[in-house]
Amino acid sequence: MRQRFQRSKRYTKRFAAGFLLLLLCLAGCSTKDMSSITAQASEQEVRKQVEQEQGSGDLNLHYLDVGQGNAVLAESQGRYMLIDGGARKASSFVVSYLEKQGVKELDYLLISHFDEDHLAGAIGALHKFPVKQLITPDYETDSSIYQSYAEVVEEKQYQAVHPKVGDTFTFGTATFRIISPTVYGHEDENQDSVGIVLQNGENEFFIGGDIGLESEKEILNAGIDIQADVMLMNHHGSHVSDDFLDAVNPDYAVISCGADNRYGHPRQDTVELLEKVQILLFRTDKQGTIDVSSDGKDITFVQQPCNDYTPGTRGSDSQQEEAAGSMENAGPEDCDYVLNAHTKKIHLPGCASVKTMDEDNKEYYKGDKQALLDNGYTACGNCKP
Repeated sequence: MRQRFQRSKRYTKRFAAGFLLLLLCLAGCSTKDMSSITAQASEQEVRKQVEQEQGSGDLNLHYLDVGQGNAVLAESQGRYMLIDGGARKASSFVVSYLEKQGVKELDYLLISHFDEDHLAGAIGALHKFPVKQLITPDYETDSSIYQSYAEVVEEKQYQAVHPKVGDTFTFGTATFRIISPTVYGHEDENQDSVGIVLQNGENEFFIGGDIGLESEKEILNAGIDIQADVMLMNHHGSHVSDDFLDAVNPDYAVISCGADNRYGHPRQDTVELLEKVQILLFRTDKQGTIDVSSDGKDITFVQQPCNDYTPGTRGSDSQQEEAAGSMENAGPEDCDYVLNAHTKKIHLPGCASVKTMDEDNKEYYKGDKQALLDNGYTACGNCKP
């Protein structure tokens, strides 16, 4: 049975905005200042109104249960978009799911970034379905999975589009707008994820790939509009700042992660924050594939929210797998080096990059640097350990 939830917060925000203008006026804003503020508010309202009027039909989203990874299939007016494709072991499931949904071709294939748990299934889709427009971040890697991606793109003679923040694309009755990355060149490529807000009428969906605290801060500092009704939590329920969650201000959150994954996603502080602000929660590790539709005014989920705010646990097999590849042998107080397990970079403890490093990727090492180099790590170019 479908459960319908309706949103009313948007009207509260408009009242709050009007109240703020009144306070500014009482505080002594000049006529010129008030005209500037009013013009900016009017411009945003006009843009919102135009986008809302475009969404007069259904938009359907499927947050696929791909284990520890991300994959979202969207459909509007018989047009299809795949956002990421999950890991290798989920690739055949993703292709099969798309076929069962009647997909013959993809109008868009958006790859948020080139990590295996987002890219591998997308490669399977590239082999199986014609793609009208391929959207990716503007960087390359030397990983084997990226080479497989590059080969199929060359074989199919596709030309990837590298969008900029603010670029808008039409998708059936909906549109989607690029919200990240504001800049490239992060040490952690997760921070270079292409993020979007997908809008159908009054309904908005936030999908940000694996962006973390560093990219969140950049997005907020740039003043980018990221408000949405439904938020796919960044990086499988890893870190999210209070300020960023407040800026999105979702009614519903979706966490895409695998049961007993090696990272312990979702993080305890993240689910505690969601529970604290009473955001209704859906989880693929608890409920499987999450299906939701928008008619431009109301949002309808097939499932009831699970509202399971318990953090993830690391399974014994995953712990053994992680330990086998880990170089961590110390704590933050007695280490010689801080390692980024994701980028395989070696840092001095005082390096500025350590402050912005995702906690899930941070490891502490005491000992000979050569042992790290022999295991595929490279020295940070900034702190030069």
